[in-house]
Amino acid sequence: MVGLVGVLVGEIAYEVVRFVIMLALLVLAVFVGGKLRKAADAKKAAKMAASENKEKEITE
Repeated sequence: MVGLVGVLVGEIAYEVVRFVIMLALLVLAVFVGGKLRKAADAKKAAKMAASENKEKEITE
């Protein structure tokens, strides 16, 4: 019986560690996705600003 309790505790510990690792990976993915999105938005804004400046030069 003691052996079974030890196995149960080991399995619970394994699942807890696995859960924490998966949660950390999820947080990391959200963080990296936010950084990539921010960079893409900045690039898009710079492209739009350059396009507006070019149109402004043509009309002047």
